[in-house]
Amino acid sequence: MGKLKPIWIACLVLFASQAVFSQSLKVGFGLVDERRWSASQIQMDTLVGYEQTNFSTAYPMPFVSVQYPISNKWLFNLGVQYYVSSIAFAVEYTSETWPDYFPSMGKGWGTVMRNIEVPIGLSYRIIGLEKLKVYLDLNASPVFAIQDFRKLELEPQGLDWTQEVIDALNAAETIPKSFYMNYQYGISVEYKRIGLTFIRSANMNRSISNGYTLYGQEYNYMRRTQTNRLGIYYSFGLKKDKEKSIN
Repeated sequence: MGKLKPIWIACLVLFASQAVFSQSLKVGFGLVDERRWSASQIQMDTLVGYEQTNFSTAYPMPFVSVQYPISNKWLFNLGVQYYVSSIAFAVEYTSETWPDYFPSMGKGWGTVMRNIEVPIGLSYRIIGLEKLKVYLDLNASPVFAIQDFRKLELEPQGLDWTQEVIDALNAAETIPKSFYMNYQYGISVEYKRIGLTFIRSANMNRSISNGYTLYGQEYNYMRRTQTNRLGIYYSFGLKKDKEKSIN
């Protein structure tokens, strides 16, 4: 967690400077459903490695953002959001010495990323009633992915836990990039001070992987993600309207 401190400090300083000029501060909580896909499959002697992509997720995501009006309809947004995601890496392997009823076996491990996103963009107000407001949101989002990897501590044993299998699973640590860019778009609906937001996010980068390295051998390993985020927030007014300030 120590690696997170410089990034959090920079985000807080940026936020404090923007909040001074902002019209509203939004504090909320959401869920992230991440879909992963990869065309990569690593062939390593008797092993085949790949990312498991066939399970759903519901990562919690606290977030905060500030808004500043730049015209009657357009608002500038700056936010910070945080969630934890993972790479579920698997290997399958076989051997000519195994009996026929053991055609192949598989094992899985992986690595965890603590993602700090800083979405920067615009919102367009399509409905602006006194109590009801609807916005279309579009952001570019730098992502700082801090890896929290736990090594698989096992001694080789039997047919299924060979040293090569253990090393191949632990090499999942080499896969994720520590920084990449996303784009995000969606819609937000506010009634009085309570808001609901739905955002879809995808990678700008062709791949968010460093590749895969085992025993000094580097393998090309492409991976991308797409997420849907559903959140609820409360909007604090940081500046009074001109009419109210006169009164």
